[in-house]
Amino acid sequence: MMIKNRSGFTLVELVITIVVLGIVMIPLGFMSMEYLRAIVYARNLTAAQNLAKVEMAKVNNLSFSDTTLADGYDTTISNYEGYSYDVRRTVNYAAGWDNNLKQVRVRVYPAGETSAHLVDLITYVAAVSFGAGSAGGAVSGGGQADSLSVSGGDISGSLLQNITLENTGSSSITITGVIITFSGQSGIKLSTITMDGTGRWSGNAASGSTITFDTNFTLSPSTAYSNTGLFEFSKNLSSVASLVFIMSDATQTASYAW
Repeated sequence: MMIKNRSGFTLVELVITIVVLGIVMIPLGFMSMEYLRAIVYARNLTAAQNLAKVEMAKVNNLSFSDTTLADGYDTTISNYEGYSYDVRRTVNYAAGWDNNLKQVRVRVYPAGETSAHLVDLITYVAAVSFGAGSAGGAVSGGGQADSLSVSGGDISGSLLQNITLENTGSSSITITGVIITFSGQSGIKLSTITMDGTGRWSGNAASGSTITFDTNFTLSPSTAYSNTGLFEFSKNLSSVASLVFIMSDATQTASYAW
């Protein structure tokens, strides 16, 4: 009599296989969910940062006496610029400045959410001429500031880098300092400024500071200095709400933001 050899899985083997697959698939499922959450959060954060920059640009073009920059102003705009985010602007006098300096805070929330913001930026508006966009101050006409062209630039970690500076005029111009407002990790400070490969300033400056260079930067006529501006901070940088260049003839450029 012949006995046929039949191969196959026993019930025990099937149970063991299912258990092993479960052990492997459950962590993979959790990892996939976390990955998707991270993608969604990154998308929301990028959108919120861009909207905050739009609001800051509006603030930088208001005069010190504008009603939306009054002390105690606190307004939330729903579905800002047609996006599903709410933007809150609050204004208060900065202590110790005899009501000549206002702190403007911009926070961006998911639509309908008021407890946890995605972005929190702060800038300052002064009752003096800090250049275009700050307290409505006007740029001095006919001076060196008119010949300085600023372009490029990007934020990477603790750096504002790759800023191109160009002298579009027929005479040399000299940068002697900057006025800078920025935001980032708690306690962030500006530590160094480098232009044309030379350290122009080093220290420990808070947001809103006016900085006088240790070594001035003179730009030759009709010359572009590509990717020459480098600003290094003590911690990761979120944004630069305003950067104004001060020239040796006391004129100031427009306000630039990243």
